[in-house]
Amino acid sequence: MIIGLTGKNGSGKGAVAEYLKEKGFVYFSLSDCLRDAAMEESIPVVRDNLFQLGNRLRKEAGAGVLAKRVVLKVDSEKNCVIDSIRHPEEVKVLMELPNFRLVAVTALSEVRFDRMRQRNREKDPQTLEEFIALEENEASSQTASDQQLDETIQMANYNIDNSSTLELLFQKMDTILKA
Repeated sequence: MIIGLTGKNGSGKGAVAEYLKEKGFVYFSLSDCLRDAAMEESIPVVRDNLFQLGNRLRKEAGAGVLAKRVVLKVDSEKNCVIDSIRHPEEVKVLMELPNFRLVAVTALSEVRFDRMRQRNREKDPQTLEEFIALEENEASSQTASDQQLDETIQMANYNIDNSSTLELLFQKMDTILKA
């Protein structure tokens, strides 16, 4: 089984990925592909730079470029989890993998903002208003190659609301794994 994860910042994608890794899933991340590309180009690895780099790479090499890089690493005979899917073309590339399922992890904006504040990463928004403005910028597209998170979430085979506890989140994920 190959599980793809999409969702907004602080929704719990990372928690689901960690849970699946504990169950033996091999982990891949499209964001890791971006971080690798940033290091190759000597670009500081910070959120805004990765956002801009991702949009540029999609514009130069096609909107599915990051997914194509990951597909080369995936062993379809093993259970895998692929994190940080942010564009419909990435989903289309990944759908070519056998037994691929896209899971959208969602949570209320206020819950996600609180989680982001707890992570306390440099350059994270400091107010809910800044957080929402950042999300609107990342979710909407200026061009076809820009990140299109809202459209990607709509393509999910499964949606998990994670506005509650990790225990409930993992129970919901177990239900998907049994489907």
